Amino acid sequence: MRNLVWFRNDLRVYDNPALDAACNEHNEVVAVYIVSESQWDEHNDSVNKISFWFRCLVELEKELKKINIPLIILKSDFYKDHSKKLLEFSTENNLDNIFFNIEYPVNERKRDEEVTKTFENQNKGVFSFHDQVIHKPGTLKTKAGGDFSVYSPFKRCWFAELDYAMLEEIPIPSSVSPIDISHQNEFDIYNYDKSEINQDLWPVGETNVQTMISNFLEKKGTLYKTDRNFPSMKATSMASPYLNTGVVSSKWCLNQSRNLNYDALDEGDKGIVHWVSEILWREFYRHIIFNYPRVSKGKPFQMRYENIPWENNPEFIEAWKTGRTGIPIVDAGIRQMIETGWMHNRLRMIVAMFLSKNLLVDWKIGEEFFMKHLIDGDIASNNGGWQWSASTGTDAAPYFRIMNPETQSLRFDETGEYIRKYVKELRDCPNKEVHMPSNPKDLGYVEPIVDLKTSRQKAIDVFGSIKKDN
Repeated sequence: MRNLVWFRNDLRVYDNPALDAACNEHNEVVAVYIVSESQWDEHNDSVNKISFWFRCLVELEKELKKINIPLIILKSDFYKDHSKKLLEFSTENNLDNIFFNIEYPVNERKRDEEVTKTFENQNKGVFSFHDQVIHKPGTLKTKAGGDFSVYSPFKRCWFAELDYAMLEEIPIPSSVSPIDISHQNEFDIYNYDKSEINQDLWPVGETNVQTMISNFLEKKGTLYKTDRNFPSMKATSMASPYLNTGVVSSKWCLNQSRNLNYDALDEGDKGIVHWVSEILWREFYRHIIFNYPRVSKGKPFQMRYENIPWENNPEFIEAWKTGRTGIPIVDAGIRQMIETGWMHNRLRMIVAMFLSKNLLVDWKIGEEFFMKHLIDGDIASNNGGWQWSASTGTDAAPYFRIMNPETQSLRFDETGEYIRKYVKELRDCPNKEVHMPSNPKDLGYVEPIVDLKTSRQKAIDVFGSIKKDN
């Protein structure tokens, strides 16, 4: 048989179920990746993220070549055209079957349904696999038979239904029979240089990434629960870009945790257990986006908040986007993202809650801005995080619980090391002033655009009135 493997966000050869199935019985195999710039623009995927994808693809191509599988880069601007593009390629090269790993957002599901229908109509085999989650979406249910909307009971059910056999990793396939493919690449992934950040901050290659994450867990995993909230410390794994591109699988990450925690995932080393919990948050949001597709259509999970009277002050939005709100910890977070393509998770919560609560700006504006800059921008996790902060989503923070940025700054960046790194105007500011300077203009900085106490109460009043009306 001549098989086609369609890579998407699973850019690895180890523990890849679609690739493994395609290679069974030494079939002839060709791999493709489709560049869809117009669709990516609609999804607000950042040039930082796209550049990173392409670097990962170059490494994937090398690994596939070792097992006699060529990687062909196709180009098709929109998902709706993928079925036609893939069928043409399959017909041109006499391919019998297509293999791919499943994605869960609504546009991706529609695309895959159309590809499946098109191939089956031509009597070609279609084989799809779940590689982003351990439990398939739709299989975990509440006691009432519904889908989970709160993380804690989801997590309990996740563990209750877990069989360690589900975590068995799939080895790299053995070499397959060489295949003759004359089709040329339709897009140059090797010279894409639009990234706005230093891509050297993010090494690529499966082995390099596995080593990086393993070293983190071995050396810093035990302290993860206590240290993860301090942005000036290198206390997080930085694994998110690699999970989102599929350079490593969540299954592999969980097994690394087991290996360091006496084969346990939900007890034992508190740091390792908490890191596992973060992996499960990622899976939780994939279940949410599958079970409640409205959240990937710009709708709040809690529909009673669909018509919040957002103020959307243009000057506030611009100040927030440029890291010039006059709130040092908020500005540091935004500037870190613009400079590096990544933002510490504690800061993501602080800046998101400040925008949606203190500034009363629609969370969707912040969600879009993050996607346009993050190297790890992920539809499910980004949407889930923003709706959590805005109190409109699943398991959301109560609307009256609003993080005070100054308090957060004092607690998690006591000496101002993180602030000074990204808010250069405050590099000579004394510790007691760095969290909220008394004379910011004297330092070349800006005055706060809102009063934290007054804006907090205003948000509580707005959200509270909606609760009463509903």
